[in-house]
Amino acid sequence: MDLFVTCANCLEPFLAQELADLGYPQAVTGFRGVHVRDVSFDAIYRINYCSRIASRVLMPLARFRCHDDRSLYLGAGKIDWMAYIPKGKTIAIDANVNHPRLRNSLYAAQIVKDAICDQLREKTGERPSVNTRDPDIQLNLYIQDEWAGLSFDTSGMPLHKRGYRQESVEAPMQETLAAALLTLAQYKAGDVLCDPCCGSGTILIEAAMMASQTPPGFLRNQWGFKSLPQHSPEAWLKVKNEADQRRILLPKHQFFGADINKQAIHACKVNLRAIGFQQSVEVVQCDIRDYTPPVTPNFILTNPPYGRRLDDVDHLRTLYRAIGDFMKRKAAKPARGFVFTGSFELSKEVGLAANRRHVLDNGGIEARLLEFDLY
Repeated sequence: MDLFVTCANCLEPFLAQELADLGYPQAVTGFRGVHVRDVSFDAIYRINYCSRIASRVLMPLARFRCHDDRSLYLGAGKIDWMAYIPKGKTIAIDANVNHPRLRNSLYAAQIVKDAICDQLREKTGERPSVNTRDPDIQLNLYIQDEWAGLSFDTSGMPLHKRGYRQESVEAPMQETLAAALLTLAQYKAGDVLCDPCCGSGTILIEAAMMASQTPPGFLRNQWGFKSLPQHSPEAWLKVKNEADQRRILLPKHQFFGADINKQAIHACKVNLRAIGFQQSVEVVQCDIRDYTPPVTPNFILTNPPYGRRLDDVDHLRTLYRAIGDFMKRKAAKPARGFVFTGSFELSKEVGLAANRRHVLDNGGIEARLLEFDLY
């Protein structure tokens, strides 16, 4: 059985390429994730710590035929749960089910929970408590047709939780999606990057982490794999230290951002301080129509609001026109510009012809990364 590294829908090819770059060239794309043949702890540590696009790293425990709720209970009960759930630890089970007789994922997860609790109560006299918000042990159940797979979530918290987001704004972009957009846009260290609608700074921070070769897990202390009995603190620190030693100083005058919202800029500055980039990433509160970056950017990437109601869309037309005008007047020549939006109607207001359109999923909403060559 392979490790299964999960990701958001539509990001599978980018994750597969990233994993190949990390040293796992036999990665094979699946549905919302990538299969990795290497199930070593070195791979578990390295992918968790270094992947910018992955959501979770799942270590397989068992795969078995699942005809109904009875066979699911028996299959889950064959795993020696004492080896994975220490006494006093809380658990949670995430389930994804596509089965003709098990139509409810919550019900399937409940069956697995009952099998675990019954086994541990019989062996130890105690049953583990369930904590769906912050469990010590996160498990994953996946049922496709009549095959069930149970995995140990070695990530614990989702990997998009880097640790730098101290403050936020309404509907912030997920960190893994921002990293995927930068990868898709072929951002390179040395580009002068500007986000004129920067919000709480996710795109700027992810780009700065790439440019400085800062591992995405650099600020995290909690990892699911630390609960595994096979976990080796020494092997983990070796992987971590090797990645940390590749970090380089972030150059100044290459990262710029602006936003009209005062609270957004405050949140952005707090988050930049948390990751240590406050001296290298320059952000200001101002209207995009009045904003001129101190250094002319050759790479513009922004994720403006796109509104969910008709009156929001009408209100945002002016902003999208201003973004198009900003790219025409304030970018270097040549330069590349990108607008990520979930509104086809508003995208037409940019007033530039997109050379390419990349369709991605943004929290269940079909969105497009529009790419413009600026001359």
